[in-house]
Amino acid sequence: MCRLENGFWAVTGYAATMEVLLHRGCASGPIGQRYLDGLPPGAARDEMSRRINFLDPPDHQRVRGLVSKAFTPRRVGELAPWIAATAARLLDELDGAPQLDLLRRFAHQLPSLVISELLGVPVADRDRLTELSDAVAPLLGLQVSPADREHAIVAAEKMHGHLGALLDERRRRPGTDLLSALLAAEEDGQRLDRAELLSLAATLYSAGHRTTRDLFTNGMSVLLSDRTRFGHVVEGRWPVPEVVEEFLRYETPTLFVVRVPLEPVTIAGVAVGAWEPLLVFLSAANRDPATFDAPDEFRPGRGGVPSLSFAYGAHYCLGASLARAEAEAMLSAVARRWPGLALAPGRRLRWHQRGPFRGLDELVVEPRGHAG
Repeated sequence: MCRLENGFWAVTGYAATMEVLLHRGCASGPIGQRYLDGLPPGAARDEMSRRINFLDPPDHQRVRGLVSKAFTPRRVGELAPWIAATAARLLDELDGAPQLDLLRRFAHQLPSLVISELLGVPVADRDRLTELSDAVAPLLGLQVSPADREHAIVAAEKMHGHLGALLDERRRRPGTDLLSALLAAEEDGQRLDRAELLSLAATLYSAGHRTTRDLFTNGMSVLLSDRTRFGHVVEGRWPVPEVVEEFLRYETPTLFVVRVPLEPVTIAGVAVGAWEPLLVFLSAANRDPATFDAPDEFRPGRGGVPSLSFAYGAHYCLGASLARAEAEAMLSAVARRWPGLALAPGRRLRWHQRGPFRGLDELVVEPRGHAG
């Protein structure tokens, strides 16, 4: 725990992070209020102030209850064969290429197809919605340049225009997709209003592909930076689920979350005043040497406590089981298809951060059917 110049408290230890995430006095709602107060009326303000991860009780339970049925382990299990088949089909289209960007051609495509399938987003709209959601993401950061802020506000209007048209179409002609289900769903006799629906749809679409894409490519960069690591996956010495869990811990795609204490609290023995924001570094908690032995080593199969990449407590990521299933399907498919996969020589890894999200700009590889 340390106080930053901007007035935030930085929380970096695993135990302290768990304290914050489970503390009933540490809320998310004031973050939504910040956007309500700080953005002009319009789509960006509606989306950010109503994001499910910025809701407190009772609204949080109401909205989460309506959408959580789409992401149960049972539902993910039902999707697993389709996800695996889609991963194989995407690789079929890439066979024979001497080099390719694994992020753009595969790691982005699969989760984008999955969340589009769940929500009922037409395939033709995927790339445009991805571009717009990436443009909105900087608003989730602690500091946003005026240019990025204006770009995000314009992008949010365009994205909500796309999603609003889809919602109107589903209202006229309901389908079996999640958008149709959300339009019809009730929780304790209450339905989601239009602004809540649009915010939820935008959040699900952006989170449903970005986090999984970065989870997979961040992790693959670690495997391929030392060829013996990828060899362990190919040979079955490292089980795929254990490797994906270590991806999450070692190269966490969502760096931080924020909580605001509504009353004075004590975290890790440190007194924190009411309304003093807590910047909770999930990525640092995942490398805490007090919790993880040799935390800077990539070591699948650690066991013990889980990583905090999907947060914890009431705001534990709704799509965590789906993200894991997709990453496991992608890793399994790549290891079977290209056991000699290698990073393209002479290409430096370039990283970016958009808001709390950290990922690669590209991951250029050479697909090989055998090591060499």
